[in-house]
Amino acid sequence: MINSTSTEKEKAIPAMTAFFWWCSGANTDILKNSLHSEQQKYVGIGATVFFTGLLASLSGGYALFSVFQQVLPAVAFGIVWGLVIFNLDRFIVSTLRKEDSFWSEFKLVLPRLVLAVILAIVISKPLELKIFEKEIAQKVAEKQRLFAIEAQRQTEKQFDPVADSLRNEIAYYKNEIAKVAAVRDTLYNAFIGEAEGTKGTFKLGKGPVYKEKKMQYDKIEQEMKELQAKYQPLIDERERQILQVKAQRDSAMAKAQPVISGYDGLMARLDGLAQLPQLPSYFIMLLFICLETAPVFAKLFAGKGPYDEQLRNLEHGIAHAAQEAIRERTFKGDMERRRYTETGEAQVTQDISTQLEKIRLMSEAELAITRQTVQDWMEQEQVQWKEREEGV
Repeated sequence: MINSTSTEKEKAIPAMTAFFWWCSGANTDILKNSLHSEQQKYVGIGATVFFTGLLASLSGGYALFSVFQQVLPAVAFGIVWGLVIFNLDRFIVSTLRKEDSFWSEFKLVLPRLVLAVILAIVISKPLELKIFEKEIAQKVAEKQRLFAIEAQRQTEKQFDPVADSLRNEIAYYKNEIAKVAAVRDTLYNAFIGEAEGTKGTFKLGKGPVYKEKKMQYDKIEQEMKELQAKYQPLIDERERQILQVKAQRDSAMAKAQPVISGYDGLMARLDGLAQLPQLPSYFIMLLFICLETAPVFAKLFAGKGPYDEQLRNLEHGIAHAAQEAIRERTFKGDMERRRYTETGEAQVTQDISTQLEKIRLMSEAELAITRQTVQDWMEQEQVQWKEREEGV
């Protein structure tokens, strides 16, 4: 009856609770049989890890969208980025083990805290760009206006001296013509006044003085026509060149305009953000640092509970069993090597004994052969000796 009730409790675990346990990297088999407080503690840790990854996904997606202005790539990148941050946070929390000393645990998590701070800074920047979007747009527009003014100044610096030089030449040519025209007009009034009797001799009619002034006027008029024939083509040429210079200047400004208008990317917005008061940015960054480090601190400051003891016992048992298996395999290997060594030594001893026996038997055989040879030689010598005696 007790087992049936326990089984029903295990089956009655909500899916959301099981999901947050998984997010926390905890051992669900142990948590199912742990106290309710332990279960809720790891639900909170898992929820912190999950929502940190969710915020990272939103932040990364907006960062890419602000650069490329395309929804699908931004959504895909946001999902991947969120999963990366989620996996890192889950790894940090799941590998943290409770120790008896707080400072021992803190030393272990210090590199992970540094990583969490770096990730928090990376996450917070895109959201700062979104929060201060209007202010940043004003700064970017101001920078674009400054770029436009600077581009116009540089363009004018390049083309205006040429146009001014051409205008000066035109003014010189016109001034020369105007000087002669002024003299001509004076002579014209003089000889007309002489003819009418209103100037000069004040005698009505075309007398000698009139003819003299008329000749002077005709001479200046001829010079006037020659100057106009000489300078007017030059004036027309200079005016045409001025129009060309203005067209080149307008073309240069038109080419610079897309570059100026294109100053609206991620780096431009980050530059605009840097020009704003930094205190709000620091507050937002600190907020995300708190959110990003929350999983680590939640696990770090959580009290050591029954779950941690059970997990330690389980890991210790697995490690002990692995060590026992290693020792058993090592022992069996040593026994096998020893058996093979002893078998080899016995075989060597037997081979030595066999060889010694062969040597002994060969020695005895050679000794017997030698004795037989000596015996045969002695018998042969005795026969020969008897034959010599009988012959004598």
